[in-house]
Amino acid sequence: MSEATARSAILGAIRESLRAAEAIAHVNSRHEPDFGDSIPFMTQNKVRTFGENLRAIGGNCVVVENLEAAVDVVRHVLNEHSPEMTAISDSPLAVAAASKIGREFVQNASAEELFECGVGITSAQYGIAETGTLVIASGSESNRLASLVPPVHICLIGASKLRSNLGEVLAALDTDADRCVTFITGQSRTSDIELTLALGVHGPKELNVIIIENE
Repeated sequence: MSEATARSAILGAIRESLRAAEAIAHVNSRHEPDFGDSIPFMTQNKVRTFGENLRAIGGNCVVVENLEAAVDVVRHVLNEHSPEMTAISDSPLAVAAASKIGREFVQNASAEELFECGVGITSAQYGIAETGTLVIASGSESNRLASLVPPVHICLIGASKLRSNLGEVLAALDTDADRCVTFITGQSRTSDIELTLALGVHGPKELNVIIIENE
């Protein structure tokens, strides 16, 4: 079985399992208010739900109006940590934010450089509201290691990129272009045999998500 065939089979199995839960979701939806075609309201609801769920697992979430306000938040986090080096991904949003900050950043960082960076800045192609999960797809963002190696991760994401659940994200992913997809739910977590939880052992200890309303 080829890599592409195996990937399609795995995603297909997940989609099938999610469809099996649609009946339960339909029952639950009867107990929720009907907002009709109020898309702005529903987007606000996803933003609120995403933020609540991310904070519940120890992440930080800030909602801002535009890119300029997001840059102010990024600058504040950088001033707080004062990293000697900061890595940025190749996403247009991360690059645009970095260009306005007035610092030097490492783009296309090597593995060795990434381990010297105190902060990594990326965007995300989707966010899952019900779990506070970020989704970074390689078809749109190839420098995903900036989200996985530095001890502090800053992620910028547009409010329009938020989806209610995993099923919506899987339906939107391009399985041909997105050969690798990273799901990030909170900080890096590691537990030993005695179930002692440690944060940041195999990845970022701090996650800061900035949701931009007009993106």
